[in-house]
Amino acid sequence: MKHRVCRYEALEQTGKLALQLDHKPVVVIRAHDGTVHALRDVCPHKGPCLSAGMIDRNCTGDTTGEYQFDPDTEVLRCPWHSWEFDIRTGRSLFAPEKVRVKTYPVTIEDGDVFVDL
Repeated sequence: MKHRVCRYEALEQTGKLALQLDHKPVVVIRAHDGTVHALRDVCPHKGPCLSAGMIDRNCTGDTTGEYQFDPDTEVLRCPWHSWEFDIRTGRSLFAPEKVRVKTYPVTIEDGDVFVDL
């Protein structure tokens, strides 16, 4: 079922929005490139709300102490244990084939953001 969640402009100011849709916790996130994504708002590790975490660009490096930002991957970091999830796919960075959060389709129509559960 498709749900209207907010105006696109609201996400420009906050970057993310936590809400309940059909009794399911969902976080809607605006990426740096302007696209909008929706994920289940529960970390699969210990259960805190991912929406309480930070959105950041993925950081990579070939050696210890070396950090490079990956502009193509934005992550939502769990506020409890810093598990990171790609906001586009829901996959974790440390075990992408095994650990992930559910994602939901998002559409924008006439400036309104819709999430389809």
